Amino acid sequence: MKVIDRCLSDRNRWYTTAQIFERCNNELADKDFQKITAMNSIRDDIRQIERLYPKAVVEKKKEGRNVYYHYQDPTFSIFNTPLKPEELIQLTQTLKLLNRFKGMPQFDWITELAERLGTTLKVSDLSTKEIVGFDENMDLVGLDNFTPLFNAITDERVLKLSYKSFNKKTESEIIVHPYYLKQYNKRWFLIAWNQEHDFLANYALDRILSIKELDLPYRYANINFLDYFDEMVGVSKDTRTSQQLVKIWVSPVSWPYIKTKPLHGTQKIISEDDTGAVITIEVYLNYELEQMLMSFGENIKVLEPKEFREHIKQRLVGAAMNYSEQVQFD
Repeated sequence: MKVIDRCLSDRNRWYTTAQIFERCNNELADKDFQKITAMNSIRDDIRQIERLYPKAVVEKKKEGRNVYYHYQDPTFSIFNTPLKPEELIQLTQTLKLLNRFKGMPQFDWITELAERLGTTLKVSDLSTKEIVGFDENMDLVGLDNFTPLFNAITDERVLKLSYKSFNKKTESEIIVHPYYLKQYNKRWFLIAWNQEHDFLANYALDRILSIKELDLPYRYANINFLDYFDEMVGVSKDTRTSQQLVKIWVSPVSWPYIKTKPLHGTQKIISEDDTGAVITIEVYLNYELEQMLMSFGENIKVLEPKEFREHIKQRLVGAAMNYSEQVQFD
């Protein structure tokens, strides 16, 4: 890119692709790098410069069989940047945060921007160590389903999913109207309307075996998903039920943690003393809520509702049985 830019901005002459090709290979040879083998790569790079830099207008003139190239503005260069070194560092760190979305639809510009920063702004020469880490599962099965689902939501298309739940031995075909993609606990979920059962459901992307678009009328939903997930823990919500007021006792060991990092946005303190605290949260009862509460072990006890308390108790009894001396494992 540097050699091509120098040729295009040369005020004294115009260059053919063959001449640029030769200059590039001469510089690569001087640095003991592998030479370019295809002339088309020069033309592709010129097109990429025009695409990445709106002000990079490349003029062409033909003399005989040769085509010559030059910037319309002889003072232009892709390496002329007004950014200060500290601004480049900040921009690089921002790009690294955005890099989390690499490979997802609508984020192809990140790759282009990375290349522009690396070549044009010489960001690679700056000291920009990683200072933020995200808890992600890059090996998660089903990430290849993200793009077709994203596009179907954007284009408002009805889908037929071949889906295999964890608790079923065979897959089933489900017709859905897709609305929203949500990440929870390192997994991605599709929120969609189940046409057969006429209710909103969630589908784990790693359980979707195939996706097919259907030529059917799309069912629109007036749902604010920013508010939708405020009413629960996780992604599971049975819209045929309602929110429940859950009263919970928290031990003195876990209370400082839960006080500063509430179990849910609706958390309210009923009482607190040396023996612990009693709080309430108003949520939909679901599997994710159960898992979260059980993760605290003996430091949490569900007090109400009575049925939910009994359900959690039975799960904990079953867990304790796994450690009973009478249970034998192969």
